[in-house]
Amino acid sequence: MKNQFWFCLFLCGFLFSCKASYTGNADSSNFYKPGELNFTVADSQMLLTISPYQEKLNKSMMDVLTFSVQSMEKAQPESMLGNFVADACLAMAVKNYSPSDAKGIDFCVLNNGGLRSSLPQGNITRKNVFELMPFENELVVLTLQGSTVTGLLKYISEKGGVPVANLKMKIADSTYRDVFINDKNFETTNNYKVLTSDYLAYGGDAMDMFSEKVSMEFVNLKVRDAIIDYMELQDTLIPKLDGRISKY
Repeated sequence: MKNQFWFCLFLCGFLFSCKASYTGNADSSNFYKPGELNFTVADSQMLLTISPYQEKLNKSMMDVLTFSVQSMEKAQPESMLGNFVADACLAMAVKNYSPSDAKGIDFCVLNNGGLRSSLPQGNITRKNVFELMPFENELVVLTLQGSTVTGLLKYISEKGGVPVANLKMKIADSTYRDVFINDKNFETTNNYKVLTSDYLAYGGDAMDMFSEKVSMEFVNLKVRDAIIDYMELQDTLIPKLDGRISKY
């Protein structure tokens, strides 16, 4: 089903790049210049070919996934939207993750920049989730030494808070305090497994500390798909703020 969906999406996007018109001057040499290519001319035969797929895609985008008792927006130090997305990703990653060392995921860290829209009160559609998460980011599990986690906690504090799950901490003057992971005191001598996106794992949004990871494992699940899968398991969403990140 997912493969068919992406095929439909590809065809609809391809329509507008399949026929180009060149509008350059005769003496403009052999190189195209900005503005000389017009990709808005639709090929009528191609349009006829993909029309059924486009209709299927449009219909799929309006599928209602779940219902939320209130709208969700991002904010700091925590937010209903950030809490929900991090919790959803962690819940679905746990279902898909098969660790070779039998050690599960300790906590989840994402970024506010990756959340591109809010979620509405009432029915939430597939389109809403695509607007929220338009990227093809994959979920990964990083094994970090405690010393590396301290760098991550410092980053979260200086940012003023980011979406997290299974992590509780306080921020005072951009410095972290009272850190609990999996309801246990954070220990710098321990190794921890953190769930995040491959974009962040490779240093996106200045998360340079992840370059010191011990290992990285792919969960074989996109961030967006994790959100969709989680929503499909819930009749009703009740967003919450629970103080997982708070400021003194």
